[in-house]
Amino acid sequence: KTRLQEWLQARQKPLPVYALVEEFGEEHARTFRVSCTLESPPLVTEGEGSSRRAAEQMAAEAALARLGQSAA
Repeated sequence: KTRLQEWLQARQKPLPVYALVEEFGEEHARTFRVSCTLESPPLVTEGEGSSRRAAEQMAAEAALARLGQSAA
């Protein structure tokens, strides 16, 4: 998430908006799906993880990949 924010800030673009899309699975083993929406450039990605934070990280990595940036 930090790399995506830094990439956007360096280009004076608005920060991403993360939203919970879905939460599913057993109570003790939840899976979260989160969307990451960029205003400029217009882009929406999703990520899944065992926590909301992990799902946000996956969505941010997907956005970086779509923007042609390495997630590493």
